[in-house]
Amino acid sequence: MPEDISIEARGWAALQNLAWYQCPNGHPCLVGECGRPVEVARCPECKVVVGGHNHNPVSGFTAAAMMDKTQTGHILGDPRKRETIVAPDRQMSLVSFLLVRLMTHVAMFIGTMEDVKSIEQIIKPQVQNPRDFLWCHIKKDVEQLRNSLAKTIDETAIVVHLFLHQLIHQKKLPTLPDLSTKAQRKNWESSISKEVITPAVENLDRKLVDINSQISQDKRSGSDSIVKIVYSDPQTFLTLPKGDALHCSTIWACRKRISPEHLRHMMENREEKENVPILQTFLQKEVQLRLVKYLPELLALQNDLTKLFQNTTEVPKQSASDFLQTISSEPVRSTFTSRISCFISVWNQLRTFLITNGEFKIPEEFGASDLDMQNCQLEVLLPRRQGLGLCSTALVSYLIALQNDFVYTVEKYTIESTPYSISPQDVSDLHVIRYEVGKDIIPLLLSNCQYTMEKGSEIVIEYDFKRIEQQLTNRFLKGKPLISLKGIPTLIYRQDRNYGIIFHDIQNRIPQESLPISVINVISGELQSYSEVCEAFTAVEVTSGFLAMSGGDPDLKLDVYLKDVLQMEAQTSPHVMETLRRCNLKHIQALWQLLSSRKSECSLILNRDPFSGIKNEYKEHLSEEVKKQLRPFFVQASVDTFILELHELLTLKCKNVQSPDSFNPTWSLKMALGSFMDVKEVDNLPELEDIFPETILMSQSVETWKAAVAFKREQLQFTR
Repeated sequence: MPEDISIEARGWAALQNLAWYQCPNGHPCLVGECGRPVEVARCPECKVVVGGHNHNPVSGFTAAAMMDKTQTGHILGDPRKRETIVAPDRQMSLVSFLLVRLMTHVAMFIGTMEDVKSIEQIIKPQVQNPRDFLWCHIKKDVEQLRNSLAKTIDETAIVVHLFLHQLIHQKKLPTLPDLSTKAQRKNWESSISKEVITPAVENLDRKLVDINSQISQDKRSGSDSIVKIVYSDPQTFLTLPKGDALHCSTIWACRKRISPEHLRHMMENREEKENVPILQTFLQKEVQLRLVKYLPELLALQNDLTKLFQNTTEVPKQSASDFLQTISSEPVRSTFTSRISCFISVWNQLRTFLITNGEFKIPEEFGASDLDMQNCQLEVLLPRRQGLGLCSTALVSYLIALQNDFVYTVEKYTIESTPYSISPQDVSDLHVIRYEVGKDIIPLLLSNCQYTMEKGSEIVIEYDFKRIEQQLTNRFLKGKPLISLKGIPTLIYRQDRNYGIIFHDIQNRIPQESLPISVINVISGELQSYSEVCEAFTAVEVTSGFLAMSGGDPDLKLDVYLKDVLQMEAQTSPHVMETLRRCNLKHIQALWQLLSSRKSECSLILNRDPFSGIKNEYKEHLSEEVKKQLRPFFVQASVDTFILELHELLTLKCKNVQSPDSFNPTWSLKMALGSFMDVKEVDNLPELEDIFPETILMSQSVETWKAAVAFKREQLQFTR
C-alpha cells in the first residue's frame, strides 16, 4: 500500500517552523512566517483555493490533524508482471521483507476460504478469482525468496518452515498491535524481523545441513535412492572407491544460484555494506536501475508524439491499439508499436512506486492497474503536466532522477569521476546506465566469487565485494552524464498555452495596437460560421507563436505573413485569407481577442460549452434578479468591448492549468476586470465603475459573460 509520509515529514528539521494545514480535499499544505495565512494560492495537488487573507483562512482551509492517511489495500497487481522488489522505506532486510510479504499473501489466501467477499474488497483493483490471484502471488514470493537466498526450491521451503517454527514458539513476540499509523507498522515489522526472522535464518547453511541430514535418515523417505545420493554419503549403499573426495554428497548437490538478490543477502548478513557504498546502493535499486536503459526509447516516443500532436486542440479519445491502426506507413507503425510496448512494460513495473515517489506525483487511480495495448489510452502516452499525461512525464522524470542519483553516488565515492550534463534531447544508448543481468551482472559476480568445498560439508561461496564494486563502477556506472530535467518533451494543447506570456513576448518585439471598430465589424460580419472562425483563429494562434519567438514588421499585412513566411496559403481558405488581409502584425493580439471571443459565441449557438477549460469556481449561477441588475449596464456601456475584455480575462486568468496569478473567485468582478484592463493599458469602461453591480463576484464571471452575449443577440435581432 502507498505510504503517507506527511506525519514523518513534520519531524524534518527544514519543516519544523512551518504550520501544517490541509485543503478542502485533505491534501497537506504549509504556511510559513507566523503560521497563519495572509495570501491565497492553489493546492499543488487538486488546484483548489487555499491560504487566506489577513490571517483568516479561506473556507475549507483548516489546520491539519496528525492523522496517517496511508491508503489500505493490496495494490501489487498482476503477479506475472511483478518483477520489481522494492522496500525503500522499510527498515528490514530483503529476506525479511519477502518473508513478511509471503506470509501476508498466505494469510489472505486462507482468508478466501472463510470470507472471500472481504478479501475481494482488500484487493485493488478487484479481481474475478481472488484465490487464484493470491496463489499466483504466493508462487511469485517463493520464487523471489529463492533467488534472494540462492537456494533450491526445497531449501527455500525449509526456510519458510524455520520461520513458521520460530513464529509459533516465540514467547517474546507481542500481540498484534494497532497498525493504523506508519510508526506502529514499522515497530511491528522491526519486532517480527528481530524476534522471528533473524533467529530463523541465523547460521542458515549449517541449519540446512542438519535438516537435510534428518531428511535422509527419515525412514519415510530415507529408503529412496535419490534422497540418499543427494542428502547422505552415497558410499554407505554404493560400491565406490574408498577415500575419493569426488564420491560424496557435495558433488551431487545443486550449486547455489548466483544472483544480485543473493549478493545483497550475503552483504547484509556479513555487514559489508559500509565498505562498499556504491555496490550497496546498486543492489538496493538494481531492479529499477535496469529499466534506465529504456530511457532513450521513451524520450524518442515522447518527441514523436509531441511533434505529431503539437498543433492539435484535442487528442482523440482512443486506445494505443486504435492509434496504431491510424498510421498508414508500416515502418512508422512498427516503430511506434515497439516504443509503446516499451513504455507499457516499464510503466507496469514502476506504476505503484510512482504513486508516492518521484518529482511528479500521480493520482492513485492512474496507477491502479496494469496497462496493455487495449486499455492504455493514447493520452497516457502524451507527455503533459496534467491529467493522464502526468503518467508519461512522471515515468521519464523518475528514470532520469534515478540515473542522476547514481552519477552523484559515483562522484561522491570516486575521486577521478567528474560528471557532465546533457539535455534530454541528446540522450542516446551510450549516455544511460545500461546492462543485462544475465549477460553482464551474473558473469561479473561469477568471476569474483570462490567456491570452497570440504568433505562432509556444504559448498561455501565467498564474494570479493570490493572488486565487484570496482568492476561494476568502471564498466557500467562511471563516465555517465547527468541528464537535465529541463527540456523533457512536453505537449501543450493550443488552448492550454499561456497566452499571457506569448503576448508579453510579442509586445517586446512588435508594438501592438487595437483594431478599429470598422474592422471589427467587417471581420465579425464576414466570419459567420463556426468553422470559418475556427480556421481564422488557428491561423492567428500559429502566427502568435512565431511572432513571440522571432518578431516581425508591425505594418506587414497578416495575409502576406501567412503566405510568404509561414507558407500557410494551402491550409487557409481564400475567404478566410481575404478577411485577415485587413489586419497587420501590430493587430495580432487584438485579433486573437476578437476571434477567441467569437469562437466561444459560436459554441454557445451550437449548444457547446465554450468554457470547458475554465475552473468550476468561476461558473456560479446568476439569479434572475441579478440579471435584471445587469441590464442597465448592458444598455449604456459598450457591450461588445465588455464581452471581449471579460472573455480575455477568463481565458488568461481562470484556466484549469494556470499560474498562481489566477483571479480569486471571491473578488468583485468589477474590481477584477477594471484592474485587468488597467494593466493592459486600454481605455476602461466608465460605466463599469458607475453602473456595474457591486455584488457580482468573479465566481459568476462565466454566467455574466453569457448574459452579455444573450443581450447582444437580442439587440441584433431587434435592429433587424
